[in-house]
Amino acid sequence: MRRVAMSIALAAAIILLDAVDVSVPLLSMSGAPVRVLASASASVPPWPWTAPRINLPVVLPRTEAAHALGYAIPADHPRPPLGRFKLTAYSGPRGKARAITATGTSARAGRTVAVDPKVIPLGSRIYIDGIGERIAEDVGPGVKGQHIDVFLPSSPAATRFGVQRRTVSVIAPAGAS
Repeated sequence: MRRVAMSIALAAAIILLDAVDVSVPLLSMSGAPVRVLASASASVPPWPWTAPRINLPVVLPRTEAAHALGYAIPADHPRPPLGRFKLTAYSGPRGKARAITATGTSARAGRTVAVDPKVIPLGSRIYIDGIGERIAEDVGPGVKGQHIDVFLPSSPAATRFGVQRRTVSVIAPAGAS
């Protein structure tokens, strides 16, 4: 069913792009050659706001590429990096108990970090070079100054993480959307 829907959407996109007078290579979902019966541009006049004919490459996203693995901070980002921070890791309690953060949310691997709220306000979205985007949701007794504690899913993973030094930038301060 999904393949049929994708084929219909791809065919509609090809017809639309041909009507707009943009050249696009034809792709086939089944691997069989595609036969074009007629050009849609012969029957549909070009829109008045269309640009001249451009050969644009078609890039179809793969399933893995649909979810971002991390975000790159551009060099011209309005906020400069906060500097190099010491990174350690921690994990939640064993069993079915949930680790509750200082902000009242459940700690989640890939999202939660513990920070010193005097340096990075709670609720801020930060980017850790080489690790990715995280949210400052927790505090810890040993987290002071330029030290961040990254939440990981298990104790062995936290032990393997060790102590690292990474550059940290604030993407969005607390309260910003």
